[in-house]
Amino acid sequence: MELVISAVIAGVFFVLMIIMFVLGYKEALKAKVEDPFVLENHMVGEGWELDTFVDYEKIIDILGREPSDEEMRIFMDLVEEGYHGEILLKKFLEKIKKNEHH
Repeated sequence: MELVISAVIAGVFFVLMIIMFVLGYKEALKAKVEDPFVLENHMVGEGWELDTFVDYEKIIDILGREPSDEEMRIFMDLVEEGYHGEILLKKFLEKIKKNEHH
């Protein structure tokens, strides 16, 4: 008897979960907002502000290639420290040259 009652309760909760999902999904589709700051498949706004993206593009031009994982870690560390613009580029190149010598 307890097994039947628990199965009925589980079924009711399952049906309610499906109904809540459908209602929430419809509401989410209504409120969907496209990100206006998408540049060449890079998301600007989720940790990538416009000036950071521009600096990243400059680094690609300077290096002539995409940064390696280690170089990318250094770049992101400098961005998190608050550097941007020419200062970011200068610090990045200094750290890259220092790492090449070690």
